[in-house]
Amino acid sequence: MKTFAPFARLARRCTPGLLALGSISLSACSHHDADAPQPATIYGASIAIGSGMGRAYINTDAAGNPTEMGLRLTAAALNGLPAQPVMGTMYHLVLPASAAKTPFDHLSFDWNPMGHDPAPQYGVPHFDLHFYMQPMSAQMAITSDDPKGDIFPAAAGLPAGYVTPPNGVPGRTVPMMGRHWIDPSSPEYQPGGSFSSTFIYGTYNGHVTFLEPMFTKAMLTPTVNFSAAIKQPQTYEKTGEYFPTTYTIRYDAAAGEYVISLGGLTLR
Repeated sequence: MKTFAPFARLARRCTPGLLALGSISLSACSHHDADAPQPATIYGASIAIGSGMGRAYINTDAAGNPTEMGLRLTAAALNGLPAQPVMGTMYHLVLPASAAKTPFDHLSFDWNPMGHDPAPQYGVPHFDLHFYMQPMSAQMAITSDDPKGDIFPAAAGLPAGYVTPPNGVPGRTVPMMGRHWIDPSSPEYQPGGSFSSTFIYGTYNGHVTFLEPMFTKAMLTPTVNFSAAIKQPQTYEKTGEYFPTTYTIRYDAAAGEYVISLGGLTLR
């Protein structure tokens, strides 16, 4: 209030004409503030998943730079999921145009009703959410045990310690996906450990081509509120784009939606 006190004293001495002019100026200022850029949430098109819906989204700051992105999944989507094929079902989601400031092209949300190899770690019903850095046409053209999957990026392009096992999945070039790289320090690889969520890197033809939060269906309850850091590579193939540093799995009770997101987007 101290800041505006001189204006208040001036207003008491003003003529009605000046007061009217002051009102116009203040209105113009208020209108300008309302038009100033604001943080926003932008959505991609909704698609049917199970008995519900899913849609990609991006949060941006007031400058239009991305801060968080991912998938919003209605609670009903966990019902009516297909039991066949046992190898799983892919749901493709288009990203909003504001994704242009990130390396990501589209999302693939994959439902695995029987899990997948290696079964000791991942043989339970779960979801894979791939954030692809290649066009969908290139992703879908990858064949089983495609030799280009055996062309790895430079070691510095992957987080230290990540490996691609010699057998099973991850550990071979998976059709319509690529080669998967896991963190052997994750809980599911420790004696007596189990899988609830983990973070995968994917490669193909010498490039990092996707990032993948993987998590069990059992994890998606109204009390879920999980967040973890994403281990970072030493170098980034693309520069001038925003890459994630965290991933989150949470429930938005107000919207009745599960939110699986990459956050802490940082310019590289």
